[in-house]
Amino acid sequence: MENEIQTYEKKHVMENYQVKTEQLEKLEKKVQELEESQKELEQQAAALHAALDPDDGNDQISVKQFLMEKAESGQELSKEEEDFVDALNRQEIIKRELESTTKQRDTLKEEVADLAEEGDKIQKLYEERDELLDNIFGGEYGSDLENSLEKEVDLLQEQKKHVDQAHFKWKQAHMMVKQATSQLGLSVQKWKEMSDISPDEFEQRYSCAAETRNNLVAAIQNLQGAQRYLPNVVFPYCSEEEVDTLEKAVSNIFTDIQTDERHEHALACYDTTYRRSSALRQWFEQVLNTTIAQDLNRITETCKTKTLELRRERIRLIRKKVKEMTGKDVDVDPVIVADADVIEDDAAADEQVAQLFEADNPEEQNNSLSPGPQMPPAPTPVPINELAPPPTNEEIFGKIDELRKRHEEEVEYFKKSQAMNHARMEMGLKEKLHARRNRRDKIQAHVQEVQALETAA
Repeated sequence: MENEIQTYEKKHVMENYQVKTEQLEKLEKKVQELEESQKELEQQAAALHAALDPDDGNDQISVKQFLMEKAESGQELSKEEEDFVDALNRQEIIKRELESTTKQRDTLKEEVADLAEEGDKIQKLYEERDELLDNIFGGEYGSDLENSLEKEVDLLQEQKKHVDQAHFKWKQAHMMVKQATSQLGLSVQKWKEMSDISPDEFEQRYSCAAETRNNLVAAIQNLQGAQRYLPNVVFPYCSEEEVDTLEKAVSNIFTDIQTDERHEHALACYDTTYRRSSALRQWFEQVLNTTIAQDLNRITETCKTKTLELRRERIRLIRKKVKEMTGKDVDVDPVIVADADVIEDDAAADEQVAQLFEADNPEEQNNSLSPGPQMPPAPTPVPINELAPPPTNEEIFGKIDELRKRHEEEVEYFKKSQAMNHARMEMGLKEKLHARRNRRDKIQAHVQEVQALETAA
């Protein structure tokens, strides 16, 4: 039964269920926000379109269609037309974000349902184990040591759950930041390539801009996803304000291709975010490989040691019980098997891949004239001494310090209670011995008196 329980515990079923349930709630809220934004943008785009051309009843025009019509006419975009293009672009962006976020939400729903099913199984195993121990020891603890070790293990496992959750969240967020950095790099490269494309090659220029936009949108979603995993952590690079600035820049991407000056200004924005996302990725790796790894290893080893001690004590007590009932020793010692199984890989890190946002490719990418995506050179790593300082332990682990303190207080209280119990037992024993001596002395005095009277007679 213990080995079956550990199979589930190694998968961090309960920890992942809690984290993914929280993420599901946030994605549900995000989907609602995107749906509301989509309706607002549709109305805004329709109003701008009606103002530009009241006689045109086509409300489903795309950015590409509108820009192609303007390119064929050879006219430059007016301020009102630029606003309309930006509105259409935002409308397409929201549509893509809504589709990808909804897809993530649905996938996460299935994962949460599977984890809930496994969670029910492990809870049932916990109940069966407790019931079995109650039946063996008559509803009491087999020994004071078992009682003490169980309390320690329960509190240590609660601490370990918090550390495991923190590790899982940071690891998932790190994967999303890593993906965002790659997408930002592709965006910078594609935007640079546009400089070599003639203004007359509209199809190719649009394809390049659309691919840049799609990668930027996916990168933004991944950065925001990383922030959803760690809402209490302030990112030193690619903060919420920086991501908001990038979002505004992406909204203007198709008007930024109109002039070289705006093109260069947009490139500076994309490139800066790319370099800062690379620094953010480096910062994540520093936190994961130092602070979190050290705390995870420490709590895992402590929890493993105490768990083994508890299992050894319970097996010793069960063997003793069997001996009392049957007069025979248990031939097989499960401690050897159990110890090897626990030591094997109790603290295996959760290797589940985060649900990453991917960039949609424009239809024009299959055009033979479209340049292939190539990653730009990786930004120079930030020197360790110049990297932003790590977050506090409370930002990383939550209220783990409170759990440690509570653990120490409860262990100390338990020890004092045990000492008092032993003191009472010893005092009671002394009183019994004293009373026994008094009775023995009285009997002896009485015997002596009888003997003295008999001698006198």
